[in-house]
Amino acid sequence: MVNLIKNEWYKEFFTGLNCEMWERAATTAWTQQEANFLVVTLHVEPGASLLDIPCGFGRHTVELARRGFRLTGLDISDDYVQKLRNQAAAELLPVQVIHGDLLTTDIKATFDGAYCLGNSFGYVDYTGMQVFVEKVSSVLKPGAHFVINSGLVAESILPNFPKTKHYVLGDLTMDIRNEYVVGESYMATELTYTQANHIEKQYFKHYVYTLAEIKRLLARYGLQTVAVYNSTEQIPYELGDPQIYLVARKE
Repeated sequence: MVNLIKNEWYKEFFTGLNCEMWERAATTAWTQQEANFLVVTLHVEPGASLLDIPCGFGRHTVELARRGFRLTGLDISDDYVQKLRNQAAAELLPVQVIHGDLLTTDIKATFDGAYCLGNSFGYVDYTGMQVFVEKVSSVLKPGAHFVINSGLVAESILPNFPKTKHYVLGDLTMDIRNEYVVGESYMATELTYTQANHIEKQYFKHYVYTLAEIKRLLARYGLQTVAVYNSTEQIPYELGDPQIYLVARKE
């Protein structure tokens, strides 16, 4: 399986049943809960400009725009970008959608806050993550906050590494098979989607960083970690917690 996964797997990953599964999994209540958390931890008021990177199909972008924030969302998926543009236009929301690679696309604006949710932090190796963090830091105003959410930091995923998982959402099922590549510190994953008689397979790799590595990386580009939680309820993160919500402040 490892040999099947390209380094830039994310450029072709977000299509077809893969997109449909993640849209089904994201409930309205979950989105609202995370949006509430973002407003509090980013320390922003309506009218503030926020960066959602990568934004996916824009569930947080849309929710925050409805609350009066000015949103910029960047994503590489044709399907997701078009869906978000259509929804923003239909609701006349203050949203700018940028179609592009999060490592190479220029962002010509500055922001009062930014966030990277849903396991997106870790799509690339350490060199790529340096580019990503520097890019985000460069467009944040002094004092602005950056929130990262992931269930794939080392302290979360390695204590009970899941070799297989199975999910069912209506008529759509997802079977997951994971391997951990020790020498490179990444998780290699095969996803099998089944809907009626139709089957699709997708592959991705996710680099696994320790919390300390992430904090050092952020600090290198002027982002000081101010809080680390295990949920949107702002409970301090501990070893083995399934999720991490890290809040950093731009110096």
